[in-house]
Amino acid sequence: TSMRKGSLAQRQADMEASAAWHPPRMLLAGSLTVAAAFTLQGCEFAIPRHTVPNWEAKVSYLEEYQHVPLNGTGEARGSPSLALLNSCEDKALAPELRCNGHGHCSDWFDAVPVNTPANSSAARAQLTFCECDRDWTGPECSMQRKSQLTAFMLSMFLGPVGADQFYLGFYVAGVLKLLSLGGLGLWWIYDIVRIGSVPVMTVDKFRVANDVEHWAFVLVVLSFMGFLGFALSIWSIDRHRLQKAREIILLRAQGPEPAQKSFGTFSSGFSQPGASTMQYSGFAGPAGTLRSRVQQ
Repeated sequence: TSMRKGSLAQRQADMEASAAWHPPRMLLAGSLTVAAAFTLQGCEFAIPRHTVPNWEAKVSYLEEYQHVPLNGTGEARGSPSLALLNSCEDKALAPELRCNGHGHCSDWFDAVPVNTPANSSAARAQLTFCECDRDWTGPECSMQRKSQLTAFMLSMFLGPVGADQFYLGFYVAGVLKLLSLGGLGLWWIYDIVRIGSVPVMTVDKFRVANDVEHWAFVLVVLSFMGFLGFALSIWSIDRHRLQKAREIILLRAQGPEPAQKSFGTFSSGFSQPGASTMQYSGFAGPAGTLRSRVQQ
């Protein structure tokens, strides 16, 4: 009992000694804590500020695509401060030259607001925008669209190497599609359906020209897939025939040739030693049969 009490007292003394305060160790832990706190984000006292908001620092959409009236020599008739929203508001410009000649002006509202006289200034000053032709886009119809037909053909015949993605301007996707060989066929088939069914977006955030009719897309895809299936079937049948022919050659090389039935000749099974074997080649009627027996 006395030995047990002594061991308990020694253990308690060791625990009290280990729990005692060690200044160097506590100082090191505190220094590490303070250093870790200063390395965290949000501890900077100098907060960056700006007087102009970021959205105002960018070029305005209206300023980027604004229309500056021109004179007969192609020079601006006024200062840039007199720029118009679009060419449809330039009444001095011929209708054929508005929208860069690739579209026509269309009213934003189909009808004049209620209780507005037809000849009033409000009725004449309706908001109009350029409605571009099929192959052109942009506020002033100044950007030519890429062709959906070209992208569709590239997707069908060169899709596994990413040619359609390169044409649309997505170079990273094109490289990935090239390295994966069209996503082992899945990505290739997906892009065929996606590009051919609807006008897709390009890297310029504009859609391709809608120059592929839906019925033509369905007919071409069904014909293309049917041709691929027919070609694969022929290849599979030919491969199977070659494999069977190879097996027959190996069997003949390993042992004697098996007996084969011949439908062109007939040999009598009741022939005696030294007697000739009667053979009938084809069928030539009673006269032919008699003639062959006489010859034998």
